[in-house]
Amino acid sequence: MELTENLTNSFQGIAVSPGIGIGRVMKIAGPGNAAPERLEIPESSINAEIERLHTAIAATAEQLSSLQSELRRKLNNLDADIFEFHIMLVRDRTLITAIENNIRSGKCNCEYALYEALEHFQKVFSTIPDEYLRERSLDLRDVGARLMENLTDVNAVMQGLDDHRVIVAASLTPTETARLDTSRVLGFVLENGSVTSHTAILARSLNLPAVVGIPGADLANLSGADKLIIDGFSGRVIVNPDSRTEEAYRLKARAADEFHARMQADNALPSETVDGFSIPLAVNLDSACCDLSSVKSTGASGIGLVRTEFMFLNPHHLPTEEEQFEVYKKLLIEAGDLPVVIRTMDIGGDKIAAGISTVAEENPFLGLRGIRLALRERVDLFKTQLRALLRAGVYGNLHIMLPMISSISEVWETRSIIDKLCSEMAEKGIEHVRELPLGVMIETPGAALIAGELSRICDFFSIGTNDLVQYTRAIDRGNEHVAYLYRPAHPSVLKLIKQTVEGAREGGIPVSVCGQMAADPALAVLLVGLGVHELSMVDSALPIVRRAIRSVSMYDAVQAAEKALACGRAAEVEEIVAGVLRERFPELAEI
Repeated sequence: MELTENLTNSFQGIAVSPGIGIGRVMKIAGPGNAAPERLEIPESSINAEIERLHTAIAATAEQLSSLQSELRRKLNNLDADIFEFHIMLVRDRTLITAIENNIRSGKCNCEYALYEALEHFQKVFSTIPDEYLRERSLDLRDVGARLMENLTDVNAVMQGLDDHRVIVAASLTPTETARLDTSRVLGFVLENGSVTSHTAILARSLNLPAVVGIPGADLANLSGADKLIIDGFSGRVIVNPDSRTEEAYRLKARAADEFHARMQADNALPSETVDGFSIPLAVNLDSACCDLSSVKSTGASGIGLVRTEFMFLNPHHLPTEEEQFEVYKKLLIEAGDLPVVIRTMDIGGDKIAAGISTVAEENPFLGLRGIRLALRERVDLFKTQLRALLRAGVYGNLHIMLPMISSISEVWETRSIIDKLCSEMAEKGIEHVRELPLGVMIETPGAALIAGELSRICDFFSIGTNDLVQYTRAIDRGNEHVAYLYRPAHPSVLKLIKQTVEGAREGGIPVSVCGQMAADPALAVLLVGLGVHELSMVDSALPIVRRAIRSVSMYDAVQAAEKALACGRAAEVEEIVAGVLRERFPELAEI
């Protein structure tokens, strides 16, 4: 049945979790940002107030651990591990000390002291260059809301969910999302959020369709009497659809459920084109502390990206060599023979400044971040991490990857450091790997343009398309005023990817993509046609990308890529790859 919704009665947002949801509205306020009442307390009550804080911290940590265990039982995948960061935050000495100091210096109640500390750290997170880490400010707000609940004994969970409903809110925290009653919640529509937010990740795991980026003014006009259709594939939200449109979407929802069940059945099949070209699919991990059982169940070829930034978020306790070694060792042992690509600390120069960097920067997005910070200001932290990695490398198939590379000298300097560290450890009789693959992230146009030269001193490339798109297009996709320019399929981006592939060929090294482009089935086919050897993505995206690759020939992919490179607009490219999938993978086109 043709979808003929009235476009004047619909909103266009950003699809962050696939699926179709149809139901009446349930509006929730979520944890507010309003300041609690500030109460003066006498000097004699300060210790009691601090004791209240620690009681709330203990309760919050226990609740988060229980929630994580419950999710692991329910989902049996990596996404429950996002609460590791929440647990780390609630126990973080920096946050706790800040709250304690606010109580003592301000002689105020714990609730207000917590609010002031959270406001300060929210501002710190908002200036972090890396978008993924910048979005963790929502996690901080989530932990703060949990603490506030335990201090006030007021539960902020939504009330009155008396029927199957579509949740409408300004935002949802990961905790709120994890606590949703999925037997009654049909999906959610938010004003704020992104594809990489923990809320979106959980929505995908819980199979809840979700759309974000709908203006608050539009959401404000909705009431519990309104019925919504959420299209988590296209990002469309339809208000009070007619019966024909509703029936068409119900058929689409049924087809989507059957489609995803078939995709899961393909996990044991190889990821290769119909003419036999193998395209390994790997998984991205948010931290090195993840349980890998679900990675192996997806049939992933390895771990294409392990972020290590969370280990460096506490400026008063930066991770020691031994602490890092144990984390990396455990990960590599669990991975077995699977290759594991661990990215060294990708930290901006503004990162909770006192602990990481002393440099004040007006524009940290273009400043001392990634490898620049590691080599120019915090070579001590860099050496500690490299030593831990070199020692852990004897326990598995370790690859080290350097972030934010923009010159050949950065790679040579890193190799020199590694050589010296190996010599020092050999002299002391410390077991370590003497040789391991060293690769770089291609995230800037400058790195793509010198890919040929870089390939002669690197063992592999991994293209970080999220940053590559932003630096190429000169936009911050978190900025709503220019977010429309964030088009991964833009020909300028494709030409840089092609140049990277050609440069890698000069040095005879492989190229992978670990950005969000890899998780889009249409763009994944395009990347294969451009010559990319491996794709790495969130584990939930593997089944559909695998099926897309198994549906096309290498000839189809190359032809699509050649046509795309000749285009002048992203829309033309998107139509080309959509056309390939319509012909070769009609099931996907239908939903």
